[in-house]
Amino acid sequence: MGKNEPTVTLCLPLETAEALHTALEDLLEGNHPEEVTLEKVQRILTWRILAAKGGIGLTGWMAELARKAESLGEYEAARERVLGPILDGLENAENRDP
Repeated sequence: MGKNEPTVTLCLPLETAEALHTALEDLLEGNHPEEVTLEKVQRILTWRILAAKGGIGLTGWMAELARKAESLGEYEAARERVLGPILDGLENAENRDP
């Protein structure tokens, strides 16, 4: 890690850390229960990384929602409720630069 790189400290509730550990262990061992996917691991880490970040604009809104949420499901529901129309508009191909 370089001298000028920012440091991000993640605080995971024990339940979340255990869920991530179990999911990664299952993936590494070749066990693939339906609810355990690499995508779920990525979604949990995204939620916690956002909670550790600041920011302005859309990133700031998402970070604030992540900090207030007590679970991944709560974060994703709040994000969809508050930012869903904005995110849908940004993802729409018609709104992208050619």
